Amino acid sequence: MSKALIAILKNDYGVESRGYSFEYNNIYLPICSILGQDNVILFDFYSELKSLGKNGMNKKLKEIVIAEKPDFALFVLFENEFDEETISSLRNYTKTISYFIDDPWRVEFAKHWRKYFNYFSTPDYYTYQKYLFDNITNVIYSPFGFNPDIYKKLNLEKCYDVSFVGNYSPFRRWIIDSLRKKDISVNIYGRNWGKYGKWASQDDVVRIFNQSKINLNLSNAVYYDLKFLLHSVFSIKDWKELVLLKKNKEQVKGRHYEINACGAFQLSYFVPGLNLIYEIDKEIAVFESVNHLADEINFFLENDLLRNSIADAGYKRSITDHSSVQYLNNLIKKVLE
Repeated sequence: MSKALIAILKNDYGVESRGYSFEYNNIYLPICSILGQDNVILFDFYSELKSLGKNGMNKKLKEIVIAEKPDFALFVLFENEFDEETISSLRNYTKTISYFIDDPWRVEFAKHWRKYFNYFSTPDYYTYQKYLFDNITNVIYSPFGFNPDIYKKLNLEKCYDVSFVGNYSPFRRWIIDSLRKKDISVNIYGRNWGKYGKWASQDDVVRIFNQSKINLNLSNAVYYDLKFLLHSVFSIKDWKELVLLKKNKEQVKGRHYEINACGAFQLSYFVPGLNLIYEIDKEIAVFESVNHLADEINFFLENDLLRNSIADAGYKRSITDHSSVQYLNNLIKKVLE
């Protein structure tokens, strides 16, 4: 059996009170399912950084790799916590992988770091094709998928008409306010919403997906709507957040897989590549304009049979093709071969 070292933030953004991170739930745990937990070394580099400092953390990482001799070491980078020379030297002892989560928009960051690893991955199909077009051959296409041990169909009664799970952004707030003006109330769960919403645990999120007739999936990066921009002129807070927003390109996210994996109906923004993983209008529903979103919500609320048919087809497609275990097993095989 192969041995692996997984270098990630164990907690969400390195903050213990926020619970486990996306990469812990959707990368580390699935790899443990594949290789067995005893064969997977978790290196929580952010905790080590706070305890030992940057030099100490990098030194400890190298010592562990030399001592444990993993067959591969997979990294999910955060900022610039690692030392380039240390990462490059690890290739003398193991095969190294940088698992990029957001390289479609963190282009320069990915370009800098990928040259220090044996392999790197991208979750975005068209970004993957661009790498190949540029004759970059050590890239692996590895979509997010979902952790089947977390995201499940629970067959619960529908308690909510419309729900949204995600952190606050000015654009998301504007969409939800627009829906409220058309008498559509949205149950909101996520961080920084203030009185508009509340935080939900991982178990709560799965339950909310299962209990909602419609689960909205809203962009937090693409905000080029004239009405929104005109609305934001009068909000200093919104303009500040838009100016500071680093994310300028949307991509297929883990949430696309997670909602469908719960057997729940999803109404999402459209992003190129989404049509490659789910069949639009049959396995997932999309809206292309905020102007028509209220009409689409009302349409699906009134059509139970169609809504449930799409949710069921999306669920079946998810469990067949899109688990994180499947995607990560494929990545591991390509690296070890």
